[in-house]
Amino acid sequence: MDEHDDNGGGGHDSSERWLVSYADFITLLFALFVLLYALSMQSASQRNRSLDAMSTAVSNRPIQGGTRPELNESPRSVPNFAEMLRRHQLREVRLQLEMAVKKFSNSGISFNIDERGLVVSLSAAKFFASGDAEIALSQLPVLNAVLERLEGLPNKIEIDGFTDPIPIATERFRDNWELSAARSASVLRYTLSHSNVDPDQISIAGYGPYHPVADNRTEQGRALNRRVEIIIKPVELH
Repeated sequence: MDEHDDNGGGGHDSSERWLVSYADFITLLFALFVLLYALSMQSASQRNRSLDAMSTAVSNRPIQGGTRPELNESPRSVPNFAEMLRRHQLREVRLQLEMAVKKFSNSGISFNIDERGLVVSLSAAKFFASGDAEIALSQLPVLNAVLERLEGLPNKIEIDGFTDPIPIATERFRDNWELSAARSASVLRYTLSHSNVDPDQISIAGYGPYHPVADNRTEQGRALNRRVEIIIKPVELH
């Protein structure tokens, strides 16, 4: 008498079932990298339209043969996918900016991505004289290289000024609050007069000695805290 599989003939061994899930995962991963590569080859305006379209698509969930619009309680996978697209765009902009200032030795600019977005930090020691808010002429070519890459971006941009906690009192500035605000305003005015960045995208703030990034007990730390940050915020997906 022939023996038959208790679970029915033609089935796969249960030890090989993981291959199906693994193959699906590899396929999805490949599709993701193809998508990211395609986005990187588009212009800024095309990329923004593509991001909007994909955000809308993944925000509609299938339900009983149709789709359900995005609700207040979105599924966990949707914001994660949207966040991934935002961070990819910021990393691409960072790469372009790093290439733009690479030709300048000791440019006085550093880059970082945090929860606020892509932070382009201008060292006050390089860009401003002590107690002054006028941008150093020697640093204008560096700033021009940065602004050239910001033109056409869909992102909101915030320009923030910071100082160290050592008190100042000059004829022009009564304290560090005024100095930090004046430095961010100087970068704003230069941006508007020497680039095509849309004024509707820009805002400024002055934080004085607050929100330090280094230890104010050392000169090196205080030098790092004296800065102006151009913050390129994550692109808004509608």
